[in-house]
Amino acid sequence: MLSIKMSIRKALIDRKILNDAVQSENIAEAMNECLWVGDKNHDTIYVNPTFEKTSEYTLEEAVKMYCTDFFDDEGKKIIEDHHKLREHGLSSQYEATMLSKSGKKIPLLISGAPTKSGGTIGIFTNLSKIKKLAEKERLSNQIIKNSTEAIVVLDRNRKIQLWNTSAQKIFGYKETEIIGKSIDIVIPKEEEDANKRLIEEVEKNKVIRNYETNRLTKDGEKIPVSVSVSKVTDEKEKFIGYLITYRDISNQKRTSTELQKRFETIQDAYKELGFQRRQMDYISEITEAAISNTSLESLFNLVISAIVLLSKADAAVLRLFNKKTQFLEMVAHMGIDKKWQNKNRIEFNNSIAQDAFEIKRPLLVDNVESSELHKSRNLVKSHKFKTLISIPLFIGTKYLGSMNVYSKDPEQFRLIETDFLQKFGQQCALAIYVKLQKL
Repeated sequence: MLSIKMSIRKALIDRKILNDAVQSENIAEAMNECLWVGDKNHDTIYVNPTFEKTSEYTLEEAVKMYCTDFFDDEGKKIIEDHHKLREHGLSSQYEATMLSKSGKKIPLLISGAPTKSGGTIGIFTNLSKIKKLAEKERLSNQIIKNSTEAIVVLDRNRKIQLWNTSAQKIFGYKETEIIGKSIDIVIPKEEEDANKRLIEEVEKNKVIRNYETNRLTKDGEKIPVSVSVSKVTDEKEKFIGYLITYRDISNQKRTSTELQKRFETIQDAYKELGFQRRQMDYISEITEAAISNTSLESLFNLVISAIVLLSKADAAVLRLFNKKTQFLEMVAHMGIDKKWQNKNRIEFNNSIAQDAFEIKRPLLVDNVESSELHKSRNLVKSHKFKTLISIPLFIGTKYLGSMNVYSKDPEQFRLIETDFLQKFGQQCALAIYVKLQKL
């Protein structure tokens, strides 16, 4: 008695399809792509092991199925349309979504072709990894575009290849008029020697951070900036260019000596604690959670945990804005009791959160227990919280919600870098927005 596999093979040979589809059974079974073969009625007569693994249907189960039985409703329509091409002896290529036996959705690139005996052969390429990478790239592009720091990418000849929105705001050049030009266009003549030494330092150590210097705007104005430069290499560690970030420190330079010392103290603390590394680690984790299968609740908890650890706060509350009710609804929290947790929504109008959104920056509130705008003053007092920072979450003009962090020590937030809090809030807002769009 022939096995199922031998019976299928014999059926293929009888229909003269196997010789049309692949040179041998070994080739079919060794393929990394899914291989599907059907008769003139588009009924399945053979699938290779990769198809079995992807669809979760065994060969024995698959041969009982019509070709579209493996796909979602939209995929069924697409495939039926392409059947008309087979009747005319034409090949085609298209995308469709497979539904596995357990209900998983798998995006596929399908290359279909007619066989001499009237059947069809299909080669399916799994696009899951490609789609995920494309989604991650789109999110990365949005983060770069909306970054509060000027981000510039140079090729190995120091020609500008990327120029984000903040670079345009700082230097005045539009992307269309700066791409392809030398970065020397923003370097004052008196800074040329210092810039050469800067490049030598980068060549030696691969990176230099927070180097303060002057740069030229389109109007010829010299502005003080903080520059970070790193070498960029490809996957083979071959040098291909530079990544530069600029931060306009004009306002900082105009501050008093006391504020300057405060800034230097913060920078020293950041270096000692590896704070910048932790910032990027958390942003990376939040970005990954936004585009992965991680639940929305997990993303919220990750955001609230990150802000507590980075700010050394005693508590934090994350609320999302309900546009219909005009209420802020609690979605994540840390460091508050059940009584506060039960107060899961507050009015947005005439609130601290509204004030923070209007100025589009984190808002520091001292002596918060006496603030008439805080909707939970008794709870604040019972927790002995003295200081609050309200971080608005928004994308452009779209308000998403707020993140409030609390401290019992009135001095705890004095050394917080508000530029970082603003940037972190924007990255969190972007991640939450992307996650909500996927639901």
